[in-house]
Amino acid sequence: MFLKKKKFYTLSDIQKRIVYTPLFFVVLLAFVSSMVLYFFFTYEKNSKIKLLIQSENFYKKDGLKNYISNIKYNTSANFDDVEIELSNNVYELNGYIKSSKFDNKQLNLERFKKYITNLENNTDISFLLFDTKNYNILHGNYLVENLSRLTNSQIKTNSFIKHMLENIQYMGDNNLIYWIDNEKQNIQLSYFKYVKGKELFLGAFSKVDDMTFLTKKVILDTIQAKSKDINNGYFTFYDKNKGTVFNYYGKGEVKEVKNLRNFVDVKNKSLSYTFPKYQYEIFVKETFLEDEIKKIKGDYEYKIIMSILTVIFIALLLITTSNIFGRFINTIFNRYNRRVKTKNVLYKKWKERYELAIIASNDGLWDINLETNEIFFSNKWLDMFGYKRDDIQNFEQWSNLIHKDDKNKVLKKYQAHLKSKSGHFTCEYRLKTKSNQYKWILVRGKAFKRDNSNRMLMMSMDIDSRMKLTKELRNVELLTEFGRIVIFRCLNDEKLTVKFVSKSINTYGYKESDFMNGNIEYFDLVHKDDVKGLKNVIKKAIENNADSFTSIHRIIDSSKDIKWIYNRSILIRDDYGKVTSLYGYLNDITKMKLNEEELKQKVELELEKNMKKDRLLVQQNKLASMGEMLGNISHQWRQPLNNINLLLYFIRDNFENFSKEELNDSIKSAKIQIDYMSQTIDDFRNFYQPTKDKKIFDIKDSIIKSSKIIQALFERNEISLTIDGIDIEINNYENEFEQVIVNILTNANDAKLIKAKENKFNAKVLINVSKIDEFIIISIWNNCGNAEKEVLDKMFEPYFTTKFENQGTGIGLYMTKIIIEKNMNGTIDAYNKDDGVEFLIKLRC
Repeated sequence: MFLKKKKFYTLSDIQKRIVYTPLFFVVLLAFVSSMVLYFFFTYEKNSKIKLLIQSENFYKKDGLKNYISNIKYNTSANFDDVEIELSNNVYELNGYIKSSKFDNKQLNLERFKKYITNLENNTDISFLLFDTKNYNILHGNYLVENLSRLTNSQIKTNSFIKHMLENIQYMGDNNLIYWIDNEKQNIQLSYFKYVKGKELFLGAFSKVDDMTFLTKKVILDTIQAKSKDINNGYFTFYDKNKGTVFNYYGKGEVKEVKNLRNFVDVKNKSLSYTFPKYQYEIFVKETFLEDEIKKIKGDYEYKIIMSILTVIFIALLLITTSNIFGRFINTIFNRYNRRVKTKNVLYKKWKERYELAIIASNDGLWDINLETNEIFFSNKWLDMFGYKRDDIQNFEQWSNLIHKDDKNKVLKKYQAHLKSKSGHFTCEYRLKTKSNQYKWILVRGKAFKRDNSNRMLMMSMDIDSRMKLTKELRNVELLTEFGRIVIFRCLNDEKLTVKFVSKSINTYGYKESDFMNGNIEYFDLVHKDDVKGLKNVIKKAIENNADSFTSIHRIIDSSKDIKWIYNRSILIRDDYGKVTSLYGYLNDITKMKLNEEELKQKVELELEKNMKKDRLLVQQNKLASMGEMLGNISHQWRQPLNNINLLLYFIRDNFENFSKEELNDSIKSAKIQIDYMSQTIDDFRNFYQPTKDKKIFDIKDSIIKSSKIIQALFERNEISLTIDGIDIEINNYENEFEQVIVNILTNANDAKLIKAKENKFNAKVLINVSKIDEFIIISIWNNCGNAEKEVLDKMFEPYFTTKFENQGTGIGLYMTKIIIEKNMNGTIDAYNKDDGVEFLIKLRC
């Protein structure tokens, strides 16, 4: 990798740059400022001219709009005059008809036609007269024909004419009617009146008026007058049909043109209005705002010139100041140059000494050839990391030894230095040794050019021990600062004067400054009842020449609350073996101390409660099934009682014929039945009597006795019971074990009843007792159907039952598990086997 070739600047070069660089920037700044001012004022000038033109256009648009409205209004006004003339002539003719010259029943048509013809010739008005009875046209047939043409109807019959006259009559008396010919673009007005008493309908028609002509006439009459309302412009009229332009120069002259766009320059379309029906166009001919625009341009040209002159003046002022400053700098550099020459001789001597110092140092040196990437390491560097001379020969091999977490950082700094972004290369990182371990080093170096080659000299210092120690100290500091442990350093004096305390003292409500300023002493923390004991512990440790001591005592926090703490301290001795200070930590064990005794008491209390609870639950379970057991007792007593009853009746009926031997046999039979009933009572009484002490009993005999309790229930539900296995004794709770057997057999009975609802089968229960190693195995299997996985998982949980609420308590099998596992120190599990469930009980012999 090559260094960029950099020019070496002498003091003379620096001197020139200090003098001439400001001049260059002043000229550049003046040019840029002038251009910015020029473009700024030019933009502002154009904006102001544009705003002026927009304002003028606004008023011209408004004037054009008003003028178009005026044209339409004047055109309509012409028809108002015609309406008045028509109505006057109709009233005049109506008066003539009603005059005494005419009979009320007959009309002299010859005299009337003569009169009406004369009137038509003098007024340019045509008249229509027809009767309203038969709708005969008395005068004006050609008018009816013209109206028929306007309807575009091909029907010319009398009925159609009558229909038309009826419509005219229907349109009303004293009514003005417009007859428009859209094809010829003309209009004719009519005014009708009913002649009362004569049954006549009289109408007057104006001459046929050309709408195109009327509109053009209004425009030509008003265009010059209305042009005076437009500032800096006037209206111009263009007739496309005739190819003429009127008032183009604002003097009322007519010009013939073939194409308006070639003759008239209409730049703004919004300043023109077209009458498409007549092919007329009115547009505003603008006169240029030369004076206003010229004035605006002149103002801004003046501003530009003055601004540029101001910039030039400031630039000249800066150049003059810079020139004076440059002369001052020249004087300083000349003086400095003389001093530098004097010191160069001394620098050479210091350089030689520095090189000798580096050679004599204990750091590892290495040299990189930046052109070939070859590296040379000193013997000290190789010894530092355990490598041999040829193990590392180039830059890539060296970079592969850098720890992966540090490599990116090292290479970035290395590249930055080569690109002249840093004066020296300085970095701390981990490097792999020959023994495959990493060692922290501090590397300092610099790239330079010597003997026409680019090189980089490095110096490595072993800082592994320092970095590890720093890391340990940082970890300890974080632990104490944010943890619950408080670090103390106290002098070995009467007061244990505190010289250092960690920030974690805040957990007790105190501040570091409280101790460092002497406001609080160490023994002020300690409970007064424990001060003497702590002093004795310290004194004893010093007398026994111990390295450390521990103490558990109470302290008082800032809230006056008592805390139990564990104190471990080491004794710091001077060179003469005298204990000068104590260095240790305090750990809050208040909760541990307070909970220790409470925990013992609670454990004992809970154990006692649980034992009582378990026994109570066992007893409650027995009582819960007492009603069912009483039914079993009554069932077992029923047969003996029947036998005794039969014996009594037999003795009564045959008493006189009994021999003594026969009487004794009958009495003996009755006694056997009574003894059986008594034994049944004893069995049930022993079963429901709580067991407090362990005793030795035979497992198989206990199962047989338990089966007697359930025997009547099994007989009633047709369940066969088989008990096999070995006879083996155990020292445990017999009655509770019998309760377990009864609970499991009762569970089998319930399962049989459920399965029997679906299909009939021969229910049976097999109990087997065996011994494996030091354990007694009791297997109780029934063929009353497999249990679901969810039932097997929750079978031994308290209050879990598959029966209805009024059929079970859900604690039978739970108490079974409690008795076996907690009281008898055994295990019990349930599995699906064949077409039933098997309970396996394991007890230690």
